[in-house]
Amino acid sequence: MMRSRALSVAFAVLLAVVLASPVLPRAEAADAGFVLTTLSALQENYVDRLSTVVMLNAALLSVEQRTGVAAFDGPIPPGVSDKEAGELFTQRFDEVYSLSRDRFSVTQLVYTATAGMLESLHDSHTGFIPPESYQEEKRMENGEAAFTGIGVVLLARDGRYYIREVFPNSPAARAGIRPFDRIVAVNGQSTSGRDSDEVSGLIRGPAGTTVVVSIERAGETTPLDLSMVRSPIHMPAVTSRMLDDSVGYLRIYEFLPGVGNGVRDAILALRRNGMRALVLDLRGNRGGLVDELRDVSAAMLPQSSPILQMTKRNGDTVKLETMDPPILPASIPVVALVDEGSASAAELLAAALQEQSRAVIAGTKTAGAVEVSINLDLPEGAGMQITVARLRSGMGERLEGHGVIPDAQEALETDAMNAGHDSQLDKALEVLRQKLSASPESFPIHAAVGGV
Repeated sequence: MMRSRALSVAFAVLLAVVLASPVLPRAEAADAGFVLTTLSALQENYVDRLSTVVMLNAALLSVEQRTGVAAFDGPIPPGVSDKEAGELFTQRFDEVYSLSRDRFSVTQLVYTATAGMLESLHDSHTGFIPPESYQEEKRMENGEAAFTGIGVVLLARDGRYYIREVFPNSPAARAGIRPFDRIVAVNGQSTSGRDSDEVSGLIRGPAGTTVVVSIERAGETTPLDLSMVRSPIHMPAVTSRMLDDSVGYLRIYEFLPGVGNGVRDAILALRRNGMRALVLDLRGNRGGLVDELRDVSAAMLPQSSPILQMTKRNGDTVKLETMDPPILPASIPVVALVDEGSASAAELLAAALQEQSRAVIAGTKTAGAVEVSINLDLPEGAGMQITVARLRSGMGERLEGHGVIPDAQEALETDAMNAGHDSQLDKALEVLRQKLSASPESFPIHAAVGGV
């Protein structure tokens, strides 16, 4: 449901390398000049050198594909100067717009051109961010409510929509919604045949309004209609609990400000409750801030463990290591859960745990979206994300486009979800059971019905 966030540079050694995000000159999305201004900012900051002609032709192609109208003189020819390329793009853009203005606004076509230009780079951390998504992201980074709704994360599977997460103290939690409940209707409108954005749109709405969600639940023979009052939703940073008398469960939703402290507090609390093994859940974690990644890594890895290697625009490489001793004893085995939604900082943490043999990685391959980027504000509340440095794991492995391969591969099985179980969590507990089988103090490990 949400776009993968970039790693933000926020610790001392890298502040001297990647400066604060530049401010894009103010321009309304009113003509081709906006695309040229955007391209200028992209070329100034992008990690690799970019061809003006190639980028503007990608922008033009995107507009032509959307409108079905082609410029009379075709693409901008190679070999022209940057100035001439800009003039030719403006001419062609205006031509296409004049022939399609009855169907599209100039703002729509400008944003289409910008998105197509950025997408042509095939870079996970470079792209156009629509206004609604960009403003939601900024609110989250500022610790504000990101949206108004009921406080769940949806999981689309085989045309069905399951509840993946229920945020604590949310309307959904108060109404008794559980993980792996399946949403079959919202306010009487079936979810069948709808895409994820449509279903999310049905659930979200103005604060104070009522929404009725119809769910199917394991063990129930008929759907349940649950009425909730929408409210501003704050995504939690960290949640933790004991799965039984000995196994701790720690979920990191995103590496937002304060997550490092939250993880340390959670680990100490779990240890006070007698934790002898830990499940670290990074599924669906889109990434976040590098300084929070460093703090979380330091809580679990030996001091001076490598976390990442960053290569700048000029080719210089900076290495980041943990700075403090861990608070999680080496005697406590760890299984880290990942999936295709684990990206950026979450992938780097999983890779570091794997490379240092500190945790067994379980689940499915991660997103393979690992770079350093900055965000630029665009007119009308939109934004642009730009990759400014390349990243490798602490041991030098390239994760972009590859991801982290789990040691114990396990998909989230539909049959298990229909039964109210988390098959990936079951796998994590199975691995921990094997790790602890040689312990003189045996104890049972049971996955709670309903999953995470």
